[in-house]
This record gives sequence, C-alpha cells and structure tokens, in this order.
Amino acid sequence: MKPPPKPDACMPLSNGDFERLKSTHPKLWVDPKRECKTCLKQNGNTYHWWADNSRTEIATFECDCTAQWLMHLWFLNAGIGTNYQRLTWDDVASVDAGIVEQIMSYAINAARRVSDGRNLVLWSTSPGTGKTLLLSLLLKALMVQNHQVHFSQFNEIIDLFTSSWRDNAEREQWNRRVRNVDILGIDDMGKEHKGRLEMVEAMVDQIIRARVSDSSPTIITTNLTPQQMQEGYGGYVMSLLSEQADFIEVTGADFRPRRRELTSQEADLGLARPIAAV
Repeated sequence: MKPPPKPDACMPLSNGDFERLKSTHPKLWVDPKRECKTCLKQNGNTYHWWADNSRTEIATFECDCTAQWLMHLWFLNAGIGTNYQRLTWDDVASVDAGIVEQIMSYAINAARRVSDGRNLVLWSTSPGTGKTLLLSLLLKALMVQNHQVHFSQFNEIIDLFTSSWRDNAEREQWNRRVRNVDILGIDDMGKEHKGRLEMVEAMVDQIIRARVSDSSPTIITTNLTPQQMQEGYGGYVMSLLSEQADFIEVTGADFRPRRRELTSQEADLGLARPIAAV
C-alpha cells in the first residue's frame, strides 16, 4: 500500500468564511472524522487511484481525510467547485501543448506577473475547449503560492454586484472577493442576460478600472473574440484591461465527450480521484 501524496499547503479558513460556506452549502463536508469525499470511510480509509502520471497501474493509497477536507474547504471558499478540485494538469488532453505551456508559465512566473498586475484572457468561440478547466488549474496553482484568488461565473458576479446595493454584508463580500482580491477569475464572460446590458457595462467598468488601478490581475474566460469584448463592454474599459493583458485563443476539440468516457472508466475500475492542488 502506498502512503498518501504529501498534502499541499493550504490556508485555514476563518470562522466567518466557514459559517458562510455552511449557509450556502447545506450539505457541506464539516467533519473529516465522520465522512470523507475521497475514501468514503471505506476499506480502512483507503482508496484506489493511478500509481503515477502514466496511468497504467492502479495503487491503493492511505487517505489523509483531514488534509482532503482542508483542501476541499480551501478551494470551495475560493469558488472552485468539487469537480475542478479533483482535476490536474494531466487532465488537459485536448488543448495544444503550446497553449498549455503559455498558461502554466503564468503560474511559474507568478511573483512577477501578479506584481505587475498582468491580466489574462482565455478565449475561444467554440464551447468545450477547456477554458474553465485551465482557469481553475491556474487559480489553484496560484493559491499554492499563497495568493488570494476568487473564481466566479460572470453571472454570479452580476448577482453579487446587485445584492451589494441593498445589503452591507453583501457589499463587504463584493469588495473582498471581487474588488480587492489578489487575483480574480471570471468564467464565461459574455453569457450574461442581455436585458441587463447597461448595468453590466457599468459593473465591468467599475471592476476593471479599480483592479487595473491597483495592479490586481483579472483572468477571464469567454466565448467572445477580443473584438467582440471591446464592442460589448466599451472600448475604453477594454483598452485599460488590454494594456496589461495576454489574449490566448484556446483551440482544440471538445474535451467533454472524452471526459465522460474517462469518468465512466474510472467508475468501472473503482477509482477515486483525490482532491489535488496541482
């Protein structure tokens, strides 16, 4: 039997963040001594997974349930859901290696990129090319380097923005998680309801102006082209974003059919994906 992989360093949650997670996630995993999302407290707290990155041999691992729990809460508090918590760079199979290297280089050179307020836009007009996965992996890699991040669907940011108009607690969440966080990850920009276009433009203007002014990076995924982004959100604010931004077109085949196939295979083999930072 193999020992568990060395737990990745993670920051403990404040009591306030833990209580907020409990209020927003009714089935939140709260006690690693009684339950575990990885080993399910079965077979003596062990689980089966691939022995190495070649994924040719299956091994049995001792489960560090407490470490898995802490990472789960850590990522969840940053907005990264359980599915993406379990995925790693080895799961990026459909994207050209050169594109993956460009995105990984942001994490490798994070100290300089973050200090410079370097923005990143991952775009593709085709769905399913892996933009959200790449954003999640990049944010996890930045968290390991002790950067505060927040990942959110664009529509969720809009909802939090409108809630902040009438609620002081929500306004504090807006400032902490969107306005002032070290690195903001915005997923699916461009899928907002068109009926709120004027309000959305004002919100985007507020976010980008504030974050560019503070040299705080914003990483965006979108199905819009750079030209469509400029037309949709105003040339001036997009010009601000572009001053310190790399636009990377994420090309490749739709990875979702392959992902479904792998998930089915893992279930048939009785494998359990551990929560991992890289």
